[in-house]
Amino acid sequence: MDRRSQEYAQQKSLRAEVMWQALQRIIPDIRQRCDVTLVGTPLTHERYLRRHRGSYGPAIRAGVGLFPSPRTPIPGLLCCGDSTFPGIGLPAVAASGMMTANTIAPIHKHLQMLNL
Repeated sequence: MDRRSQEYAQQKSLRAEVMWQALQRIIPDIRQRCDVTLVGTPLTHERYLRRHRGSYGPAIRAGVGLFPSPRTPIPGLLCCGDSTFPGIGLPAVAASGMMTANTIAPIHKHLQMLNL
């Protein structure tokens, strides 16, 4: 489907409707509250995030494997994001960043700095 076509725009709108309806159960006037809305698709991910075929992270089957830790074979280089533990989605990616930061500066070092 051509991402510039009317058909693509309609399909995006249709697919986003499910999310709007779920949000409206909790926040009935959510659409009126939003000043800007953006709908991303796998094509959006592919174009702007350089994700192969718009992937949302690695294909790890539940119960079969785990996302890799932030550690890499290169000393001092750590990774975080949706391809590392705990995985895909904004909360998981934020947790990945926090865990990586804590690997660099563990909690006891945070506490030492606060007690100065």
